[in-house]
Amino acid sequence: IQATTLARWFFRALLITPFVLMGPELISALMGRPNAVANISTSTADVFGTSSLLIFVMMLTVTPLHTVTGWTWHIPLRRTYGVAMFVTATADLLLAATTTGDTFSGGVLGRIGGHTFLVAGTLAVLLLFPLALTSFRRSHRWLGGYWKRLHRLVFVIWAIILIHLLFLFGFRGIFLDALTLSVPLALLRIPPVRRWWSSARRNHR
Repeated sequence: IQATTLARWFFRALLITPFVLMGPELISALMGRPNAVANISTSTADVFGTSSLLIFVMMLTVTPLHTVTGWTWHIPLRRTYGVAMFVTATADLLLAATTTGDTFSGGVLGRIGGHTFLVAGTLAVLLLFPLALTSFRRSHRWLGGYWKRLHRLVFVIWAIILIHLLFLFGFRGIFLDALTLSVPLALLRIPPVRRWWSSARRNHR
């Protein structure tokens, strides 16, 4: 087996980490153990929320990494990370909306609607639905040129996630980390910058 194939499977295997970490608490909740639901409510943002962000950043890194290095072995991971981010973020949203007890009033919709950061997070997850459903080659062929236009929603989702983190953490912590990571990843997507860097790399400059 080629080293690049092993590397791809290694990075895919990492995607099960959040589910492994949350597994014991989910099993405890299913078994009806005391405080199991409260533990899920406390942990889901730390595990699924943080994992969703990290997976999203890994997905966003695929294209700039190709621009900088010329590598192609990792490009198939972009779709894998996109689908994994959708699954993880959806799990985070569902658990957060159903295990917060009386922290927010008005049931599930009240919990989401009553807090701006939850609205932003929910909107980001909803926008991921069409991207995940059309992430496969058959959808690409069926949609033709519209596929690329649809998947530009990822940039809208990117902005909404930053807004979500801003409302959640303010101008500190994870928001500043995400913003710092976003700047070079966005810069390397600007067509003139991308063309210049690719040309310089090919000419060993």
